[in-house]
Amino acid sequence: MSRSTAYSLPALVGGQYVLSAVLSETADTILYSATQKDMRREVVVETLRPSLADDPVRVHSFLEKARVQACMSGGVIAATLELFHADGTWHLAKERVEGVPLDSMVAEGKQLPACDVCDLMQMLCHICIGMDIEGIAAEPFHLHYLYYQNPGFRLRNPALGGTRERTSTRRVLTAAAAELLELVDLCSPHATELCDVLHRMQHSANWTPLSPIYYDEELVRLQHYFCDSQS
Repeated sequence: MSRSTAYSLPALVGGQYVLSAVLSETADTILYSATQKDMRREVVVETLRPSLADDPVRVHSFLEKARVQACMSGGVIAATLELFHADGTWHLAKERVEGVPLDSMVAEGKQLPACDVCDLMQMLCHICIGMDIEGIAAEPFHLHYLYYQNPGFRLRNPALGGTRERTSTRRVLTAAAAELLELVDLCSPHATELCDVLHRMQHSANWTPLSPIYYDEELVRLQHYFCDSQS
């Protein structure tokens, strides 16, 4: 898709957000890198395309996604900062996640200790369980939504408006297990045990609504092994 920005950059929006570059686009929105002048911080601003601002269906979808993402903010998930209307359309300001995108780590052949990947997989299990409980729809899993911060991880907000599908958690966790296998340092302690769990998550033929809880318990047991090996 050819890029067609809503603004000539740089541009000031909403009185305090200076848009500097286009990060990505969808059919409905444009995601900008921006600076929030009042707070002197780097953020991202997602903008509903002005050509769609009079379309009630597209506006409703944008606003619903913004409100659901606001409910999901906090902890390891990037914060939703402000929903505002300016220049005839809607905008959503969000935390700009710092760190190294995991897809770039895989592309460069970098790896992480098994204990770190275990922590990350458990984090994803907890997020999926929470989204199942609340019925929150989510984007498909992609490594470029995750950032390594040494220590710890941060996640771009995956929430979407609409109804959560029954297979969402299985799709997210099986995709995550497959992609995170490439990041495991096989020479690190208990890497074999972790890879076994990830393989079973990826290829399970008996997935049930309780599977995320079962795998979470396995990952908790592995974390005890990591702690014992470090003590």
